[in-house]
Amino acid sequence: MRRVSWASSMLMALAVSTAANAQTLTQDQFLADVLASHPGVVAAEAAVTAAAGVRRQAGVVDNPVLSWEREDPEMAPRQDTWRVDWRLPFDGRRHRVAAGTASLAASSSELEAARLGIRIEMRSVFASWYLATEREVVLAAQLERTRKLAEWLRARADQGEAAGVEARRLELELEVLEREAVAASAATRSARADAASWSGLVTDEVRPVRPFLPPPPSTVEVSGRPDLVALSHRVAELEARYRLSRRLLEPPELSVGWMELRDGQQRYEGPVIGLAWPVPLFDRNQGNREAGKAGVDRAQAEWEAARRRAAAHAQAALAAYSDLYRVSGSERRDGLDSEVAGSVFAAFEAGEASLTDVLDTLRTTVGVQLSRLDTYSLALEAERQLEAALGRPILPGGSS
Repeated sequence: MRRVSWASSMLMALAVSTAANAQTLTQDQFLADVLASHPGVVAAEAAVTAAAGVRRQAGVVDNPVLSWEREDPEMAPRQDTWRVDWRLPFDGRRHRVAAGTASLAASSSELEAARLGIRIEMRSVFASWYLATEREVVLAAQLERTRKLAEWLRARADQGEAAGVEARRLELELEVLEREAVAASAATRSARADAASWSGLVTDEVRPVRPFLPPPPSTVEVSGRPDLVALSHRVAELEARYRLSRRLLEPPELSVGWMELRDGQQRYEGPVIGLAWPVPLFDRNQGNREAGKAGVDRAQAEWEAARRRAAAHAQAALAAYSDLYRVSGSERRDGLDSEVAGSVFAAFEAGEASLTDVLDTLRTTVGVQLSRLDTYSLALEAERQLEAALGRPILPGGSS
């Protein structure tokens, strides 16, 4: 092989490319498909539906009780009594409805939190798939470059133009790269299988598109985090139940009916009216009131602690993501690795560089590419942590 053709082929192999007709899948497409039917989202939606049913039931008035009794002893008149019993609807229904409304609002916020958590988890799955795919491509390209170099050296050694020890040394290098390439391919298959278990859009023919890193927001605000909002609604629910426990008098139960007495041919009949009203003489609900007040205090303290932790976490996550975003944005100089490798290849052909120089350059080239992927992976993870800390996605404009 002529020097120019060999150097050109090695230089072209440095550019990592994919097939032009390869099918691609973006992160947004993956997330939309997963979130449409994820079991965690379905379960959270069912919890909202259940809370709505409890809220509706809390406002329903108790049913009246219709009863009929007959007393027919020997040597005594027969007595028939028809009666309707109904407890008056003054049983703290307003507090029960308020508690149900707060519980429904909390469940809705918990649904948002579940969606966000699943979104972050699935973004991690997609990122792992993408990064594994890119690592496989980088190592496969490195293996191909080294294999071409080995073939070229072997041909020169057969012609007596190069030392055979160099060709044998390159064979050992090839063995190491082949093992690394096989491991990278296995990691890609595993990551793709993980993604495919959540979305039918993931197939062997589909390649993931590089996820976008949005600019970090200028400030952080955690008051709208769905988990914190859910906690505040739970506090409101407990407060409503505590107000309900402070009631002393229960509503009375009215009885209206009709009684009929039959003694032979004689019949006596007339209305029946009754009233039953619990008297809070011994049980004044003291224990439930104390427990309710303690529950409210505990929930408020937990909400305050969670808010402070969230604020501190958000500040730390923003600082970490800002640094990694800056590094990721300035991580590459286009063509620099190709220029360096091309220069070393030319020097090697001219006899001005050794095989060690070429191998070191190839290792440095792939090392830089893998280091870029590692930095990008850390930036993606930091962005997911910031999204979790804020409780909402970071929009492309740097806001959230």
